[in-house]
Amino acid sequence: MSEVQEFRHILVIEDRKGRRIVSLEESNYTLGRDSHNPIILYDYQVSRTHATLIRKIDDETENFSYRIIDGDLQGKRSTNGILINGHSTISHELKHGDIIRFANDAKASYYIIPTDSGIDLFNPDGLDRINASRITLTNQSSETMIKKQEEATNSEDQQELIRLASFPELSPNPIIELDWDGNITYVNPAASIKFDTIYDEKLEHPILAGLLTEYNNRQGNLFLREVKIANEVFEQYVHYLSEKKLIRCYIFDFTKRKQAEAQLKESEVRYRAIARQTSEGIFLAYASNKRIIEANDSYLKVLGYSNEEITNLTLYNVIASDLSSFNQDLAHVLENKEDFTKQYLHRAQDGSLINLESSISLISYQNKDIFCFVVRNATNTEHIGHFNDQVFHDQTTHLPNQKLFTEQLGVAIANAERYQYLMSLIVIEIEKFSEFKQNNNQNIVDQLVKNFCQTLQSCLRLGDLVARWDENKFMVLFPRIKGPKDPAKIAKKMSLTLEQFLQQYSSNVKLDVNLSLIIYPIDGDELSLLLKNSLLSLESKRNSANYNLTGFNITPKTASLLKLENLIGSAIKEQQFFLCYQPQINSQTRQITGLEALLRWDHPELGKVTPRHFLRLTEETDFMLPLGVWILQTAALQMIAWTKENIPPLPIGVNISARQFSQPNFLETIEKALEQSGLPPQFLELEITENCFLQNQESAYQILSRLSNLKVRLCFDNFGSGNSALIHLQKVAFDTIKISPSVINQLEDNPKQRALIESIAVLCKGYGSRLVAVGIEKMEQMELLRNLGCTEIQGNLFSRPLPPKETTIFLHKAEHTIMNS
Repeated sequence: MSEVQEFRHILVIEDRKGRRIVSLEESNYTLGRDSHNPIILYDYQVSRTHATLIRKIDDETENFSYRIIDGDLQGKRSTNGILINGHSTISHELKHGDIIRFANDAKASYYIIPTDSGIDLFNPDGLDRINASRITLTNQSSETMIKKQEEATNSEDQQELIRLASFPELSPNPIIELDWDGNITYVNPAASIKFDTIYDEKLEHPILAGLLTEYNNRQGNLFLREVKIANEVFEQYVHYLSEKKLIRCYIFDFTKRKQAEAQLKESEVRYRAIARQTSEGIFLAYASNKRIIEANDSYLKVLGYSNEEITNLTLYNVIASDLSSFNQDLAHVLENKEDFTKQYLHRAQDGSLINLESSISLISYQNKDIFCFVVRNATNTEHIGHFNDQVFHDQTTHLPNQKLFTEQLGVAIANAERYQYLMSLIVIEIEKFSEFKQNNNQNIVDQLVKNFCQTLQSCLRLGDLVARWDENKFMVLFPRIKGPKDPAKIAKKMSLTLEQFLQQYSSNVKLDVNLSLIIYPIDGDELSLLLKNSLLSLESKRNSANYNLTGFNITPKTASLLKLENLIGSAIKEQQFFLCYQPQINSQTRQITGLEALLRWDHPELGKVTPRHFLRLTEETDFMLPLGVWILQTAALQMIAWTKENIPPLPIGVNISARQFSQPNFLETIEKALEQSGLPPQFLELEITENCFLQNQESAYQILSRLSNLKVRLCFDNFGSGNSALIHLQKVAFDTIKISPSVINQLEDNPKQRALIESIAVLCKGYGSRLVAVGIEKMEQMELLRNLGCTEIQGNLFSRPLPPKETTIFLHKAEHTIMNS
């Protein structure tokens, strides 16, 4: 009877730390990112416990195999799932040669190796032999081997059995060895059958041809090549074993795969040809970042884009309907895997709106979720058409007119308000146009206007909307900007370009151009005010010192904002920002319960710039993204530094802006900051506000759930300043709730605010959450809060935000100074 351990079960793991072998001997294993797992996978996209291996024993043969399960034994599945040989699965009995993929850079190969195969797992050559093989060792072959063992009765039979059970002899893939003189030293049975003329042809055989001339690889190297023999295609792994002076080849038949790839390529070509020719508009976009991948000719013709132009856009550039509703529809398709049909307004390149019935479906390609849109005219006419009538478009230039522009501006303001970003308008006026009109015939006037529009459009980017406001004024809308610098650059370019253009028409009347730049919400936070201010700003052209400097009009507020944006950009590069830390204190126990990291700016000329002057701008622009990463990493490293000074670790709060939170790589940014700093996740507390839920509420809940699974602490900041905070508290397990200073300021005079705090204190006690009151300045506030059930406070009453060195001193002396001073 054979022994139980006749075969070895191994995993060859490949991840960000390289490649390594794990010999499987225990009854079960967990695999994941968490360091407590017996098998650790080093990849940010791998879950803490990503999968579980369970050993299964065959009672009859006493052999065993392993089954892999997605997630843990409590039923909690991984975030990204597992793929076995390219197919998604929840549970799978592993077979020899199976490839398990956990994430983009983390995978494992499973092998069953005979005990007497002669492969040394700890020898690099042994690893190459294992990794190069793809044996299909079926249960039948295992049973046959065991049966042969049972029938063996003498030592000769045993020796023959060992030889038959060895790795090369069992392999269904050809294995060939030859020495450095070109003599064939070994051919396994699979190679003898596949290449029956190899001994006759020797080095002339295609499999061996050219191997001796590869002298550069004789230092123990490996190379891969493709060999074609008649209609068959082989992939050949060639190892140069310098110590043994041997060349070892592993050969795999890729003929079927190559045929399948060719058929797939042919199928894709046919699909693209059909998609291009169909009358319905079709376009694809990634579900993750909403970027458009490609579109067929019908859709491109409808919107007026080229394929190159549209692939630089996202869904939010072409869908002009309410984005909140649109995001909910996409989430429905993604979660339910069901087709969805609805009418949306699509924005053409010239800014006009097209009402199209859009059918959205979800497809998967190369392990990525992709939205497929099929669009047709919502009025069910035979062809799709623009609303290019007199109601919405200027008849001379075919640009959107005042009516359509006002509608689009209203949508843009609503989106900017909802998603908390900046928006911009540029107003362009042709001066002395009426005089030019009186001195020239209508054809010349119309030609001037048409050419002026073409010149104006040449200064703009994709997605910018230009309209003819009246006979001598034009409006340009930038629906979303990073900061005032971007439209300012375009305005300056417009000013120079249009002035040069108008010189051509200034023979009898000297035409000039007048531009104004307006920023939302700085120069107006609602439609009528924004339009009023944009038209009024034209009147200040010659009276403005800024005009001579920039070439366009800007309000004093926008000028300050533009200057501040330039300063912030250089401040990041020159490392002028630093962090201060404000402690949170339990007023009953006199213990420090946490810290909040607060951003500060020390400008070499302006001195210390107060946060209220720059924080909103950084949060509303993309400057917050690199700055946010720096804040995370700096705060985490600072807490590690304090622990090295024997200061007990505390939760350290870091503010997260809505812009940061909505980034596709936000989770990876958090994980990377923790990994690089070494800070345990339970000591990082992310402070988010209600704004983080505005763009996509369900997506926000999913992100927070994954952060909670990472053991990162979650804090709901500024509680009491919004309208729907209680809804979010029911959906998310927040570790901390921070009461807004605006609530604290009304505490003594407003009974409703006191009732609010008392209620939330009871709620936090039930949820097991900390409740921290922020902005405490007076002892009376602290006493009142304590009576209402809120004992943790943060404010200048006990400590202003302190630089790192002062915070270190404060933490060392905390037990002696707090509440006794």
